[in-house]
Amino acid sequence: MDYFGREKLKELLEKPDGIAVSIYLPTSRAGNEAEGDRLRFRAALERARELAEAEEDGTAPTEELEELEPLTRDQEFWRYQADGLAAFVAPGFRRIYRVPRGLPELVVVGPSFHTRPLIDLLQAPDRYWVLGLGRKEVRLWEGTAEGLTPMDLSGLPQSLLDALGFEFERDYEIVHRRKAGPSRGERGRGGHQPTFHGHGVGHDDSEPELRQYFKRVDRGLQELLADEIGPVVLAAVQEYHPIYRGVSSLDNLAPGGVEASVTDWSAERIHEAAWPHAEEAALEKVDQALELWERAYGQGKGEMDLANLARLAIAGRVRLLLTERDRHFWGTLDRETGALELLREGGDDPGNHAVELLDELAEMVILRGGRALVLSGERMPTETGAAAVLR
Repeated sequence: MDYFGREKLKELLEKPDGIAVSIYLPTSRAGNEAEGDRLRFRAALERARELAEAEEDGTAPTEELEELEPLTRDQEFWRYQADGLAAFVAPGFRRIYRVPRGLPELVVVGPSFHTRPLIDLLQAPDRYWVLGLGRKEVRLWEGTAEGLTPMDLSGLPQSLLDALGFEFERDYEIVHRRKAGPSRGERGRGGHQPTFHGHGVGHDDSEPELRQYFKRVDRGLQELLADEIGPVVLAAVQEYHPIYRGVSSLDNLAPGGVEASVTDWSAERIHEAAWPHAEEAALEKVDQALELWERAYGQGKGEMDLANLARLAIAGRVRLLLTERDRHFWGTLDRETGALELLREGGDDPGNHAVELLDELAEMVILRGGRALVLSGERMPTETGAAAVLR
């Protein structure tokens, strides 16, 4: 899967100059809606061309949009999707991401990329990971409440042998040879059987080797998921759990896990087993954010007015921004002064250099070291679509 993390978001926020095109689509991971997904993308691409050509500053990414055209005919591409697809195009810039969360069907053209659906993904309380850990295989899935999608594990050891290399392979072969009985020469020398320190971790597994292996996996996982706040749920045989937890430095390792080998499990089965552990952490995260808002508002350190929020965000005074999912405000925002003008609420991009204001506010908060959390309408503590905890 095309992993979308904070570094990828930063890349979008720091895009080249010129008109920026953002395309979002819900997609089907089962592949049974591949043709419909392909046709919706073709319609979205045509809409993006129309909006880009209507801009008057001459910086529309015409060539880059043309480079997406082959995807409208690539049936194989559409057979392998996750829950959502996001495409971003600007002069000299083109990125496409498949993500494990349903996305709105949306096309936005303006001076900056529309990133709030992906900020929603990054900051989503229900975003989590499952680490499948076995002696012969390491696997990682990224997920939300909707399901799991496998991730590319480049940078992580793929197995115990991959982590420990030739020394483990040599020792492993010696152990198995001696289990079958000493050779004639060894019998003549009174060869000794090797001593294991497994403590229940299996006949072929030495605990020191496992600890070394798990440390390397943990180190690679920390680098891959740097700054992520969602929980990591461990899926491994029961004996591996205390060993991995004993060496792990992950701050977001879930206290509970799946005590089974999931090598042959489907993503659906793994999600069913892991989600209860992730959901508990997700609900706690939202509750903590709302409690923080209530305290801040009671102390005069809360803000909900969009115009005031823009000025405070520019000044770097927003510690935490809560915005309402599926609510859109279109207008203009000066990123130098924070001056905001609301043009309309709801609907699609109206053009005329309009931006989605909640998206812009979230970007400004993140760029200045704050956090942005997207909540459902039922959990939002205000009627304005936004609530901020101030520094």
